[in-house]
Amino acid sequence: MKALVYVGPERMEVQRVPDPAVREGEALLAVSAAGICGSDIHGFLGHSERRKPGLVMGHETVATVLDLHPGVAGWRKGQRVSFNPLVSCGSCPACRGGRQNVCADWRLFGMDRLHGTYAEMVSVPAAQLHALSEALPEAEAILVEPLAVLVHAFRIGFAEPPESLAVFGAGPIGALALVLAKLRGVSRVSVVDVNPERLAGARRLGADLVVDASREDAVAAVRDFTGGGAEAVVEAAGTAEVRRSAVAAGAKGGRLLFLGLATNESALPWIEMIRNEQAVFTSFAYAPRDFAAAVRTIEERRFDLKPFTATRPLEEGQAAFLEMAHRPGGTLKLMLKV
Repeated sequence: MKALVYVGPERMEVQRVPDPAVREGEALLAVSAAGICGSDIHGFLGHSERRKPGLVMGHETVATVLDLHPGVAGWRKGQRVSFNPLVSCGSCPACRGGRQNVCADWRLFGMDRLHGTYAEMVSVPAAQLHALSEALPEAEAILVEPLAVLVHAFRIGFAEPPESLAVFGAGPIGALALVLAKLRGVSRVSVVDVNPERLAGARRLGADLVVDASREDAVAAVRDFTGGGAEAVVEAAGTAEVRRSAVAAGAKGGRLLFLGLATNESALPWIEMIRNEQAVFTSFAYAPRDFAAAVRTIEERRFDLKPFTATRPLEEGQAAFLEMAHRPGGTLKLMLKV
């Protein structure tokens, strides 16, 4: 089959690779579209130790069932699906407690040696499948997986919707944080970034305040807008500088939710944070119930990110990755058509 293969830093190639074997309990999928995730971009740039040359990346997927291993029930050939690409062991304490995202042995399609969905076909455990309606546009269906990240994050960090939320980072995760906050009734949402096109997109998606951190003091702007600091903050960039700004923009007694994975170590003002009694939360990926909730939310079609989604054929994967890594402009999601 045809696949887009990572062959080295900033280098992708379309190659012929063996068709996937369909093992017991698995479904063979014909991939229709696969989204480019920020973590894939880190791999493309050579910044991910778990993405080595020779790997087929990709885990945000719209597909149809092509075949089923004998014994798999509940699905039919030709059925339109997405699938949860995070596979857990099912037996460790985390899995038994419903926290499969922190399983002792979690695996993700498109990482390590588990080939992903920048390919014509992929075989996945049927238990990971989620049905998609035929009426759902592909440019919306591709957002199920990244939205699941936010559904989980909000469940971890914000049991009750805050009155004000500041989002640092207007990329796909930041934009979905904005959308989910508005869907849940947060009245004042500010979005901070340095990309004017993505900030314009955030305004179109309902942001009450957008701040270009390259032109003004973002912390001061958020604190002024919220009357002393945001009740909740989502940090979706992952750099040391942005993490410190996110803390400074939070109110006393505020809740700080860190999602960005760019930099491993960052110094934060812990004494100030303790005296301000700011609660710090981190969130990674999603549990199965979050993925299912994301499918339901996307199917409701209460928001529209299609204007910020671009499409390229798989054969243009190299150019697509270069674009998203270095000059994304206003594009939030670029999906590769297989």
